[in-house]
Amino acid sequence: MDQSYIIVRSGKGGDGIISFRREKFLPKGGPDGGNGGRGGDVIIKASKDVSTLYSFKYRRHYFAGNGENGSSRQKHGKDAKDLIILVPLGTTILDKETGEVIKDLENDGDFVISKGGKGGRGNKSFATSQEHAPRYAEKGESGRERTVELKLKILSDVGIIGAPNAGKSTLLTAISNARPKIADYPFTTLAPKIGIANLGIGKRLILADLPGLIRGASEGKGMGNRFLSHIERTKVLLFLIDGTVREDIKRTYKMLINELRSYNEELMNKKRVIVVNKIDTWKRKRTKEFEEYFLNMGEPVFFISAIKKEGLRELLQNLYEISLVYKKVDEETPYEERVVEVDERLLDKVLKIERVDA
Repeated sequence: MDQSYIIVRSGKGGDGIISFRREKFLPKGGPDGGNGGRGGDVIIKASKDVSTLYSFKYRRHYFAGNGENGSSRQKHGKDAKDLIILVPLGTTILDKETGEVIKDLENDGDFVISKGGKGGRGNKSFATSQEHAPRYAEKGESGRERTVELKLKILSDVGIIGAPNAGKSTLLTAISNARPKIADYPFTTLAPKIGIANLGIGKRLILADLPGLIRGASEGKGMGNRFLSHIERTKVLLFLIDGTVREDIKRTYKMLINELRSYNEELMNKKRVIVVNKIDTWKRKRTKEFEEYFLNMGEPVFFISAIKKEGLRELLQNLYEISLVYKKVDEETPYEERVVEVDERLLDKVLKIERVDA
């Protein structure tokens, strides 16, 4: 589940009260009404421990507590506890009515989506040298209710995209600890899945298996362009192409490129790596034609068999090195200003193309 909406309401501030000090030998004491407590804030917090928006499918309302009223003897009411809502990293918060982006939680952090009401002042706070015994107090401020939309764009180093049944889920299973659903029918992957490939001490690669693209996906066909939004934050695009039918390889690649361009022209600036899968059904001589075709377009190409785990080591090492180059760009540039332009000479140093014999 990559989008949802919730209704949030911060707490009302507690009321201040009207009270006067009354003791045995002090029948006409001064005002001693305390202030009300602060209403609770509603806070949305991005956490690496949360991976989906699934919990919001069953709960839509999130209301913070109200502040306590003040009491006599200048006792202030207790502040209410803040309500913290956990969401995954990469969640965007939007106003549901206007569609305006309120906050983009790309990294660990939190955001007060609805501020709690202030507590009202008791009559003690209004006493002055001219007015010794005020007989009025303030009500606490009301909480604020609003409806917000949550959209999740997965943060990953590599986004695996391809037509349905290209073998994306099989590849993710082969190279990581992820266990996505795998079956031989279209749209097995109904939601993005994340896998982490450990390449050694301190070296890991985060990959996202995105639902299959078909012609017209940018217009909402198939799984629609809802899932295309996840691609926007990946550093490298891995085009996984089913190599079973030779005649379909170039055609499938062109279809994927056209859908991405139709959705967002800026996606063409991302580094692309072409991976032809299911080469266990090939004869050795068939790799050269496609290797030359993609390399002539400046696209690195790898030939693998995800199900037999052939060619994966070279692929992962190159993906890791490429992602490091782009990660450095991200760290040096604020998110709002990022336009990914990487010196191709840097990529030439890390991209070691080796033909994988089938």
